Amino acid sequence: MRKSYLILASLLFCAAGCTSGYRVHVNGYSEPNEAIRKGASFYVSAAEPNSQNPIFDKQVNIKIEELLKWYDYVPVSDGNDYDYRITFQVGVNSHQRASYEPVYHTSVGYYGGHYTGYHFGYSTYVPFYDTYYDRLLVLKVFTNDDSGDEKVIWVGEAMISTSGDDIRRVIDYLLVGCFEYFGADTTRQRSFTVTEKDSRILQIESLR
Repeated sequence: MRKSYLILASLLFCAAGCTSGYRVHVNGYSEPNEAIRKGASFYVSAAEPNSQNPIFDKQVNIKIEELLKWYDYVPVSDGNDYDYRITFQVGVNSHQRASYEPVYHTSVGYYGGHYTGYHFGYSTYVPFYDTYYDRLLVLKVFTNDDSGDEKVIWVGEAMISTSGDDIRRVIDYLLVGCFEYFGADTTRQRSFTVTEKDSRILQIESLR
């Protein structure tokens, strides 16, 4: 009995120590021989100039600038004087997932004319559907080529699948996911958990 109590106490302690977060799936694509210079300056802008929510875009812009500083880059407000330009775009895909849950059938029992109570009979499985939302963030880094035209040298894609359609709950985690491999080619999709106690999340969550 004492052993059972110790096991239960250990489980409760672990549960109390766990932090919530999101599983982020990231792909990074980099042009060969186009490494982003450390300490370079960045001008941040939304990919869609005619956004339906410029207030939200401004908030994302501020968070990106803070993460750039976290990684020792220099955000600038002058759109004519920078080393690189970085754009962001947010999207969503919704889809349904089917699963099955058991339905138990009961019966009332009698024996010799006397009521004997309810009894579990057979069970069947019925389908139910949940809607999930794949929230997407795409970051693109541009540089000027020899002709003065911009070209893309890095693309970062982050995705989080949730049962809720609130982008404000996950945007910080998407940004941190992209910056985890900022400037790098991941060669394949990388998946990892970003917790709410991540120092980068704590740094940008209150920025508006």
